[in-house]
Amino acid sequence: MNQILDTGEEKLRKKVNKTKKVKRVLPVNVIVVFFALGIIILGICMISGSVYAKDKINEVVLASAKPQVDITRNDDDNTVEINVNHVRGIARIAYKWNNDEETVIDGNNRKNISEKIDLIGGENTLTVTITEENGQSVTYEKKYQVGNIPVIKLEAVSNGVKLTATSEAKIENIIYNWDEGEEQKIEVGNTSYEGIINAPKGKHILKIKVVDENKMEAKKEQEVVGDTEPTVTVKPQFVDGKVAFVIEASDDEKLEKIEITHNGGAKQTEEINGTTYHKDIIMTTGETNTLIVTATNLNGLTKTVRVKFDNK
Repeated sequence: MNQILDTGEEKLRKKVNKTKKVKRVLPVNVIVVFFALGIIILGICMISGSVYAKDKINEVVLASAKPQVDITRNDDDNTVEINVNHVRGIARIAYKWNNDEETVIDGNNRKNISEKIDLIGGENTLTVTITEENGQSVTYEKKYQVGNIPVIKLEAVSNGVKLTATSEAKIENIIYNWDEGEEQKIEVGNTSYEGIINAPKGKHILKIKVVDENKMEAKKEQEVVGDTEPTVTVKPQFVDGKVAFVIEASDDEKLEKIEITHNGGAKQTEEINGTTYHKDIIMTTGETNTLIVTATNLNGLTKTVRVKFDNK
């Protein structure tokens, strides 16, 4: 009986020992290797995410970047130098003094552009507009006070331009030419000059240089259209038994608009697309009537007529 029991215990002991052998613990070096691999994979993921985030940030910064503009004044030759730098290509640069016509520089998608322009006398505002290759524009303005060079003012008139030049010193002469034509000189000998320069028919560039007795120069270029102002007549007449102002206007090229003010009331504006215009304005009875009529042609030349009629 004891032999049988011993044999059972022995079998149980062998089974337990066999089970213990199956449950092994992994060596430390294997655990370290797996841990290191995990750290490496995590690091790669973090680096990849950082690079992606950095690229996205750079894209946002570049997209919002504006052209850098530096405008430097040089009193030695009375000029300013415009320097433009940008991370993207520059399509064009346009600049103007005050409300004059713009001068446009073709950027050709360059990233660095420099341009030197002449200062003009007096207090003036320089406006510079930069348009980049994707069509976005940014504008910069800067005021300049220049007291040592002559001041030039041009005003469009019928068949030419009215030139007014003033200077602290006596103006020695004025030199002008149309487009690339022959230069004409006007001797002045005073601190101011006013005169009409007749323009050839059509659209042309007038170039003017004013030189004072100290050899200080002022230059100006302006597009001028050689054209005559519109013709306007206003006559009091009977129209359908009533007294009226009869307006007739015409232009050799085209009328753009007519502005009419009757008895000091609100100005009435009519857009015109033709060379002639006619309108009857019935007068108010029992009082003195006034009428102001201004006609403007396609080149911006105007003609204004003022009339008064006692309709009592």
